[in-house]
Amino acid sequence: MGQFNFIHSGVKTAENYFTIHVGPFEFNNNNRCDTRIKRLRFNKMKKNLTFILCLFSLVCLGQNTPPQIEITDLTEDETAKTLTVNYSLSDAESDICEVWLKISLDDGIYFETIPQANITGDIGTGINPDPTLSLTWDYSDLTVGIRDVDIKLFASDNQAVDIAEMVSQVDEARLLSDLQFIEGERHYLTAPVHLEEVRTFIEDAFTDANLQTERQDFVVSGTGGTTMQNILGRQPGAKDEATTYVIDGHFDGVSGSPAADDNGSAVVGTLEALRILSQYSFEHSIRFIGFDAEESFSASGSDKYISDGIKPFEDLQGTLNMEMIGFYSDEINSQSLPVGFGTLFPDVAQAVEDDEFRGNFLFGCGNTTSDPLLAAFVSASETYVSELRVLTVSVPGNGEVTPDLRRSDHAAFWDAGLQALMLTDTADFRNLNYHTSGDTSNTLNFEFMRDVVKTILATAAELAVPISAGSDEADLSIWLSVGEYDPQFVAKIFIFPNPSNGLLSLRVENAKSGFTSHVEVYDLTGKRVYQDVLKFSAGTSDSEINLQHLAKGSYILKLKSENATKSLGFIIAD
Repeated sequence: MGQFNFIHSGVKTAENYFTIHVGPFEFNNNNRCDTRIKRLRFNKMKKNLTFILCLFSLVCLGQNTPPQIEITDLTEDETAKTLTVNYSLSDAESDICEVWLKISLDDGIYFETIPQANITGDIGTGINPDPTLSLTWDYSDLTVGIRDVDIKLFASDNQAVDIAEMVSQVDEARLLSDLQFIEGERHYLTAPVHLEEVRTFIEDAFTDANLQTERQDFVVSGTGGTTMQNILGRQPGAKDEATTYVIDGHFDGVSGSPAADDNGSAVVGTLEALRILSQYSFEHSIRFIGFDAEESFSASGSDKYISDGIKPFEDLQGTLNMEMIGFYSDEINSQSLPVGFGTLFPDVAQAVEDDEFRGNFLFGCGNTTSDPLLAAFVSASETYVSELRVLTVSVPGNGEVTPDLRRSDHAAFWDAGLQALMLTDTADFRNLNYHTSGDTSNTLNFEFMRDVVKTILATAAELAVPISAGSDEADLSIWLSVGEYDPQFVAKIFIFPNPSNGLLSLRVENAKSGFTSHVEVYDLTGKRVYQDVLKFSAGTSDSEINLQHLAKGSYILKLKSENATKSLGFIIAD
């Protein structure tokens, strides 16, 4: 945080076969799968059986599960300029669903919803789950070739998603564990190695959560050309994904300090919010950012992001900037206030005085433009984390008359006319270890930190609007090209070894002619985790598929051609 000028204060037998029904899925320990019934051989994989039983329990307990939607076939009519999408829709509770189609012209980065007027068939509201649904899109007004398009098909059962359940998942043990790694000097001159380790730690977390992840490089004058890097991650929304909300914190620290509170606490808060929010779908997008160079160069990381890091399609509607969120004290006179604070914000100053200057609250600071965001934050706090004491102020303009309340990454957003909050434990108003070697994790209160993260998570979730939805996507350059090879599947197609360590061989036997097939791999949640196009020759041929980057577990491999779809279950083990 920038300096504040404050005054101090085994063998298979008939008997060991099993079948489990979970919603629309039937799991069986035979090693085969078709397009409508997915059967998996667990082969003593107890953890996978446990996973399925957990899903089964959720259904039995009446908790809603999102619908599952799958593109089963695509047909293009070049003359009429239409694309017909055949799809399967299932819902564990048999809810009537809403279906919409989106397209991307930038290789799947940003998807925009196609107007329903351009689509006929099973689209919009009132769609009953069925394995043989179809819609036709009139793409005559498309400005690019149809094969330059990615499509994404969504379905929602429009059931409410419980934000309180999300909030309950915030885990202070995880906050501590992550901070124990991040803690340590992180300065571009005196500790560049650990600074880079933390950048990679954040980047890996974003990637593992399947965010669109990138590093934004920038060079600050006077550093001899040293490259600084913001770490950016994007969770696209299911409906209006242009509307975007940001959760952020800077990850660098001052020289000579372990920088646990300033600002390791914000980093772990961002990562914990990410861990939970990334498990859900939202109507709008959420962007997670780790900012660099806040300490050494007056928040130049956020300045750089504002100047050229915002995507052309992004409409930033609110930023929740964490700046030291871990220090708490219930001791009398453990809290001080900046010079003149009582004159500008008498009600808040009086509240602190009435509580005998205890440092037991979170301070939220917005500006006039950010009043709607500040109100949303206060509302989320009262609704979901009432035990957290929150004191807030709204500074006039962009905080020109209160420069001490601009000393973090939120100020760059204010200057750009964007809504942003600084959420803080008030730094050296309260934490005397600020910018010293004493800023260590053992001085922090992780229950307080947990409650702060809960409130930030709840605010972001409320604003982004959680939605019970499933989706499937297709790269038309691959799908529409596959049909040109007139492929024919043969009876014998299998994977070996199975189980494997992730390095698979896919064998086709007795093929009448060579063919090309679109190959996809799905995990048990229905999420596609791999895709490729493979060519097979006539007769018998093998192709290798490297899935060693995937976690241990059971998966479905699908081969799609013009005339057939073939699915195979397999297991990745040790």
